[in-house]
Amino acid sequence: MERILKPKHGSKEWLLTRWRDDEGRCVFGASDIPALMNASPYKTRAELFADKLNEPQEQAESAIFRRGNLLEKPLLEAASDELGMSFFTPEWIYRSNRLSVSLDGVDHWQSPSVVVEAKTTTRYSIHDSSDLPAEWLWQGWAQQAVLKCPVWFSVLDRDLRISIVELPENTAAIDSLRLESEVFGEWVDTNSAPLDEINNFSADDIARIFQVAPTTIDLPNEAGEWVLQLEEARALAKQAAEQEARAKDELARMLLGNEIGLLHGQRVVSWKQQDGKTSLDTKALREAHPELVKQYEKQGNPYRVMRTHREKAKK
Repeated sequence: MERILKPKHGSKEWLLTRWRDDEGRCVFGASDIPALMNASPYKTRAELFADKLNEPQEQAESAIFRRGNLLEKPLLEAASDELGMSFFTPEWIYRSNRLSVSLDGVDHWQSPSVVVEAKTTTRYSIHDSSDLPAEWLWQGWAQQAVLKCPVWFSVLDRDLRISIVELPENTAAIDSLRLESEVFGEWVDTNSAPLDEINNFSADDIARIFQVAPTTIDLPNEAGEWVLQLEEARALAKQAAEQEARAKDELARMLLGNEIGLLHGQRVVSWKQQDGKTSLDTKALREAHPELVKQYEKQGNPYRVMRTHREKAKK
């Protein structure tokens, strides 16, 4: 096991440590593991593949992560009281092969004998280990694969209950995780996902994974059907937008200045006044302070636009 001094949490350096090792090989943080093992409700394996191909970028702290960070200390204190041990957040990242984990709580920074993972959730009710969701289990098994010691969850759940729950042992899961991290990591290192993985990629995934080139390719016969479906879907979307606009216009002419519309005494439509959105007048700001705007401008990621070019049938 390797110990790496942890950069500031959420910083570019921290993200890079969880992205590549010193040899440039793909590594996985504990939060990557649910997606790797196809157990994440938030990210697919294809999205993980794209994430690991593209250098990570710093992002603003979300409300969910801020809540977790603020409550981490009291949850570690709750685990200390329950288990009769002192826990603290180490200033180290622990790495074994392709697994690179940051830990919420340990009893000893150099050779932990117990790990505590602090969790806050509005999604789950946690009473015992049978309530632990698959995404958490895989994170815990990733930590066990690196540290080889017990892992406990200190959880503030959706019922505002604090539970201290031990991760169930599962050597088969840990072995599977180690193998999958090597296989998937090699795909990333060589940018060579097999066809059965590519078949699960979305258009957005493929746009992030494959660098576009000004080349042509002969498509299989079924491409014609998909082109037709794309055109039909876009036509239906346009038709739906036009239908929505017509319906709103007709109802607006009936409501006029009234907020609520009734039909046979029952409310069927409302048209309420809302405050206007606050926005930044970037044009005026650019004209008044062009140099200031230039300092804070950020180039967006490249993106691809798909258009159809079927020849129109001759009349």
